Amino acid sequence: MVCGRGPDWNDRKLYEACRDLIGPTRIVRACDLSAYVGPDGFKFWHGGSELAVPDICFIRSFGPGNYDQLVARKAVLRAFEASGCLNVNPVSVLEAVRDKFSVLMALRRAGFSVPATYLTESSYTAYSFCRRMGQFVFKPITGSLGLGSILFNDPDLAFNAFRFLESQGCPLHVQEFVRNVERELRTFLVGREVIACVEKVLPVGKDLWKRNVALGAKMRKVRVPDELEDLCIRTVRELRLIYAAIDVLEAEGDFIALEVNGAPNWKGLQEATGMDIARILVRKVREMLRM
Repeated sequence: MVCGRGPDWNDRKLYEACRDLIGPTRIVRACDLSAYVGPDGFKFWHGGSELAVPDICFIRSFGPGNYDQLVARKAVLRAFEASGCLNVNPVSVLEAVRDKFSVLMALRRAGFSVPATYLTESSYTAYSFCRRMGQFVFKPITGSLGLGSILFNDPDLAFNAFRFLESQGCPLHVQEFVRNVERELRTFLVGREVIACVEKVLPVGKDLWKRNVALGAKMRKVRVPDELEDLCIRTVRELRLIYAAIDVLEAEGDFIALEVNGAPNWKGLQEATGMDIARILVRKVREMLRM
């Protein structure tokens, strides 16, 4: 089963790989799943039809929703786990990697350097932090694809934005902008192996600080440095991830980790490497089931 967001290209590729390598499968949205627990155990439904417990559920997205809706969807997927389903990645792991600040702590424990980063709910406190930095970036604490991240050069201009964000109940997650970046890399791991490493490259003539593929950057296959490979493997072990992508800056001889994605997209990476990522992932998870 693939629990996706639409479906998108990645969901369809996973669906095709599961169908070809494992057997009958389906794409679902988390909001369409229902569950029961009682004296006689668990039962599940997809829409109005009763659903057998899947052997594997690739969780690509919990979908949009309010706090209570997301809690309910995660509870249904946890019930899958309690019934013997292998969730990829597990719900608790996906919750952990959605929190960018906590991920930075895990990256640091794994041995990575991380940018100076502050987290507060006070616009005045955020302002005092930003006055200590030159350029700095506001990042949504649970955002993705680079959307909503803002680069600032002026603490006073940032303060106006922070006041508005504070009024909307948004935590202020502010990170020092890393200078002298030689390369921005993404590693893709399945199990405890780095299966691909790519450099994010801006289109010719573009001078942007964001290098997200979703915003127009391209990927180029490169060899993963040995030190980076070791740090990435330690990170997925620390976070108990079955598969992941890790975004890293190479600057002044150091590897500075930015974030970990527990449900990464891979279309750009597949185009750059020629690897069938979905099939590699499904084969690995199939092996895990047989162990």
